[in-house]
Amino acid sequence: MISVTTSTHSETVNQQPRCLFEEGVPVRVRDTALDLLDQWRFLPGEHGLRLSILPGGANNINLILEHGDKKWALKIREPDASFAGTSVTAAIEAQTVAASIGLAPAVIATCLPEGHFMSEFVEGETLRPQHIREPSLARGIVDALKRLHAHHFPPRKFDIFDDLRGFIAGAAKLGGSYPPSFGALWEIAQRFETTLVAADAPVGFGHNDLVPQNFIACLDGVKMVDFDYAGEALLAIDLASVTSQAEMSDDETRAFLRLYDPQLDESQIARVQVLRFVNALREVAWAAMAEPFMAAKTTLLDGWSYRSHADVNIRLAEVLIRENPADQLASKAGLVRAGALF
Repeated sequence: MISVTTSTHSETVNQQPRCLFEEGVPVRVRDTALDLLDQWRFLPGEHGLRLSILPGGANNINLILEHGDKKWALKIREPDASFAGTSVTAAIEAQTVAASIGLAPAVIATCLPEGHFMSEFVEGETLRPQHIREPSLARGIVDALKRLHAHHFPPRKFDIFDDLRGFIAGAAKLGGSYPPSFGALWEIAQRFETTLVAADAPVGFGHNDLVPQNFIACLDGVKMVDFDYAGEALLAIDLASVTSQAEMSDDETRAFLRLYDPQLDESQIARVQVLRFVNALREVAWAAMAEPFMAAKTTLLDGWSYRSHADVNIRLAEVLIRENPADQLASKAGLVRAGALF
């Protein structure tokens, strides 16, 4: 068996391999991690394995495992991980596919059906909104998206409206709260659903949860993490998610979309605007559901909270629909030019 010690610094190690957990790693997380490492027979050497919390796992507990100059990431799922509308098996398979084309960390070990898994740890900068808006990064992000979108992922289909409905149901069950304007905005979103269902817009392998922190800028290009919502989807969803969550202006959005499709037209812009609106409401509903369930269990990025995330996104939705009349958006978004890339 693996022995365990809690520590905030390096310690002298006896002859038995040990795991050294940083202070603050909950006991239940330590126990799960030890069970998994024992099951996987993951003992990289005699000098001990150091484990610490990796900030940013708003749906899961993430650990960094370190041994000398080597690092790995361990994602530990909640017992009821499906509460967030995810498929843990599809998420692992999606990351494996993305890793095979150089767009994600390689999966090393899995535990199914629970959905825990270990992957390589990629060194790089976790992006925030201001980084995504930098023109110097835009081309690399677009290149990564186009490479992902060129593939298909039959194991799971993703519908952003069904996802949003699931979050609303979860928030109702858990007692989550919404900003006052959410109900009226959700009614508008359902009108947009009819338009997009009737349109024949391009689909492909989508990540479908591209908040900035799910991008890592590495020396060999931009990589993506957290494939919990990955699946066959409208390609415009990823473009809407990136531009919305990076809080891009209209001009920044147009420039970014033109990198993806140089023949950018007004219907494509409208389609992305519609999905930016829907995605913002999805983030609000997700926060309303996740906060009562996960707030006390996860280690969040500095300056980020479920409530602030909801506030930012409700403002995004309010401003977008105030500046772009819903009927005009819907009439344009439903038109798909021959050869349009999204």
